[in-house]
Amino acid sequence: MDELKLQELMELDESELLEFKSNKIEPEKIGRYISALANSSTILNNQFSYLVWGISDEKEIIGTNFFPYSEKINGGEPLISWLERNLDPRISIKFQEFKVENLRVVALIIHMTVGRPVAFKGVRYIRSGSSLKNLSEFPEKERLLWKSFEARTFEKEFALTNCSIDDLISLLDFETYRRMLKYPPEASYDELLQYMIDDNIIEQSGSGFNITNMGAYTFAKNLANFKKLQSHAIRVIRYDGNNKLFAKEDITAGKGVAVGFEGLLNFIRMRLPLTTEIYDKKGQRIERTDYPDIVIREIVANQIVHQDFSISGTNPMIEIYDNRIEFTNPGIPINEPDRLLDLPPISRNEDLANLFRKMHLVESRGSGIDKIIITLENENLPAPEISAKGDNTSVTIFKRKHISEMNDKERINAIFYHASIMYVENDYMTNKTVRDRFGLTSKQSPLATKIISAAVKSGKVKPYDENAGNKFMQYIPYYAKGYNE
Repeated sequence: MDELKLQELMELDESELLEFKSNKIEPEKIGRYISALANSSTILNNQFSYLVWGISDEKEIIGTNFFPYSEKINGGEPLISWLERNLDPRISIKFQEFKVENLRVVALIIHMTVGRPVAFKGVRYIRSGSSLKNLSEFPEKERLLWKSFEARTFEKEFALTNCSIDDLISLLDFETYRRMLKYPPEASYDELLQYMIDDNIIEQSGSGFNITNMGAYTFAKNLANFKKLQSHAIRVIRYDGNNKLFAKEDITAGKGVAVGFEGLLNFIRMRLPLTTEIYDKKGQRIERTDYPDIVIREIVANQIVHQDFSISGTNPMIEIYDNRIEFTNPGIPINEPDRLLDLPPISRNEDLANLFRKMHLVESRGSGIDKIIITLENENLPAPEISAKGDNTSVTIFKRKHISEMNDKERINAIFYHASIMYVENDYMTNKTVRDRFGLTSKQSPLATKIISAAVKSGKVKPYDENAGNKFMQYIPYYAKGYNE
């Protein structure tokens, strides 16, 4: 908070977000005010509220002899630590001192970032107009408070507040934003600022701006300027071999995910395992990778969009081994992993998903998993392994394997996803489609039958009509309804 913001506050009347005090008040009352202002700011969808000393009720500057950083209570405990200890949950509170007309003014900035009501010494308070009240006396306000918590999203919370236009230009990549959202090249900064407000990248606050978490996470020139977002930067590790024993490279992306998206993909491509047993039309040996670009792109984009931002301390990870690539991001799948193809997609971060769709980085119609499965099938590559591991979602793709090199689990997994793709395309899996899936000839029909039988036995697929003859047998995934169901 700066003097300009203080001046703006001094021009306002007391409200649910603002209280003026002429001088010192009892520590207990400060605690109650913090609870009330924090809870009221949540109802009003505002992250900040303020308690200001040195201002009279008539909004005259009279100064204060309140020194919060040296104030002690209860036999010497610092006031601030005492307040923090008695607030549940703990929220960010910050005292700032100003000189206005040669008089001391003290402002307490209350930053409400938690997901439940704030209590002081076990009691929750609220503002009613400019009055301090017990929340339990206002059941309608309490209902609105809980409803506000349900409606808040990580994307719209603030990563940085009270920024000038120069700050925005320094912190955010305006050119990448303009280019990826396809705004006119001749757009002025004023026009781009309005676009950013409309896209929830920034929010105007008085004469300044607040940068949303989504704005910083996507378009930051350097995520190090937004400390709480650094744990959500993509981390890429290239291992030597098929296990974690030796890491050749371990890099964490430093730019916002939209700014650095293409660079991240290029970085991954340069570290993919290569196959050198390929010859071109001239008979020359060439190198290529088993991992299609479109598959990498879809998984990385969805990894970014569908992570759970409430889980801290673990980055989205891309781990490259000699025989596979594992993509891990915080948050378990909202839909069951087996049902990502057929169930309507549910986005954990709807605003971020919409922005990525607007930039054409993710599918506009779904999760992109169908594009991943179909591409891998067309390339006769193993199916992905998608699972929940603890609090994380894991997607693993594998190097090329002939059907004879696959174990039963890998074969059944491929059969299941093949049947699922056929089902969402309003078709059925058959012996022939399985042969096509694995690149088998008609003479290898018995092998296809054997693989299908193993998948049926596992419960992953089932006959559409159990009474059909072997030659006409069709199969569907286990969750689909059969002919007689």
